[in-house]
Amino acid sequence: MDWDKIKRLFIMLLVVLNAGLFGANYLQGSHYHMTSEEEAAIFRVLSENHVGIYTDLIYDTPPMRAISVSPATLDPQTLQQAFFDPEEEVRITLQFDQTILASNEKSLILQGNEIQYLNPGGTGKVENFSRQTALETAEAFLLKMDLQGRSEMEVDKVEQNGDRFVVECSERYRNYRLFDSTRTITVSEQGVIMATARYYQVAGFSGEARGICSCDEALLTFLQQRSEQEDTQNIYIEKIELGYRLQSMERMEDGSTFYLVPCYRILTATNGEVCYIDAYTNEIIGE
Repeated sequence: MDWDKIKRLFIMLLVVLNAGLFGANYLQGSHYHMTSEEEAAIFRVLSENHVGIYTDLIYDTPPMRAISVSPATLDPQTLQQAFFDPEEEVRITLQFDQTILASNEKSLILQGNEIQYLNPGGTGKVENFSRQTALETAEAFLLKMDLQGRSEMEVDKVEQNGDRFVVECSERYRNYRLFDSTRTITVSEQGVIMATARYYQVAGFSGEARGICSCDEALLTFLQQRSEQEDTQNIYIEKIELGYRLQSMERMEDGSTFYLVPCYRILTATNGEVCYIDAYTNEIIGE
């Protein structure tokens, strides 16, 4: 038996197999990657319809899985310890589906998995009040709001509103934004005067990965919605993001399991419009 010939044949078969796998992987990858021609086409269509875009597009869109979540159960005693000082006398009252915690200076409203914190006097004067010091104050207060002790929150936006700054944050899961798990903190020169939050328990990814629409397809859906509004003024897209959102914002009961689906979020700079598009179906998700 000629072992040299067999060895050479075996090596050739491996080379052919590797070349085939490389070609298959390349074709599979290119299927989920926006081409330069597709990019040019969507920019042209947007321009023709008076839509400017001043952000990077999302070029790679491989299949994605849903995320299983449930509304977090919030304990009034835990909220009291997090948001009130030990020496404060806190009254707890029930009103319909709300639990209200209140002292002489501040109050907190609990409804389901959402809270609203109100402190008109502020949490303490902010020295050298500016956008940066307001952000630092909000980030410190964000630690109080991490009731589960493991939320990975990041600041999305800081906006000035009169003599105060509003800091918006969202939770991250495996580097994806969870658009519904949010924190909003309002800071004045007197410190934090208001905060809201919505909490979820994240179980993890669920089901099989499914194909999603591409970024340019989502932009065409956004353009279609805008054309139906008969709005002819110029509009500017400030940001487009790929994250996760609930398919329905209907009332949720404790212990129920819901699914966050891959979703595009499109933000405009002209009128503050926010549009959510289900990346599985390429359809608008309502508020």
